[in-house]
Amino acid sequence: MLSILAAGSVFFPGLFLLSKQCLKSIPGLRWNEALTCIVIFLRLVSSIQAIMASTAGYIISTSCQDIIEDQ
Repeated sequence: MLSILAAGSVFFPGLFLLSKQCLKSIPGLRWNEALTCIVIFLRLVSSIQAIMASTAGYIISTSCQDIIEDQ
C-alpha cells in the first residue's frame, strides 16, 4: 500500500512539472501570467487523475458480481 502511495506522490507532481515544461516550450503559446499557467496545469493533472479513477472504478465494477459483498 505504501508503494502505491509513493508512486502516486511521484507520478502526479512529475506529470505537473512535465506538462508545465512541455506547454511552455510551444512557441505559439505565450503564458504571461504565472497564476493562469498554474491553474491550467493543475486542471490538466486533475483531469488525468479523474480519468484514471473512473477507469479503475469501471474495471472494479465490471469484474465483481456483487460489489458490496465481494472482497
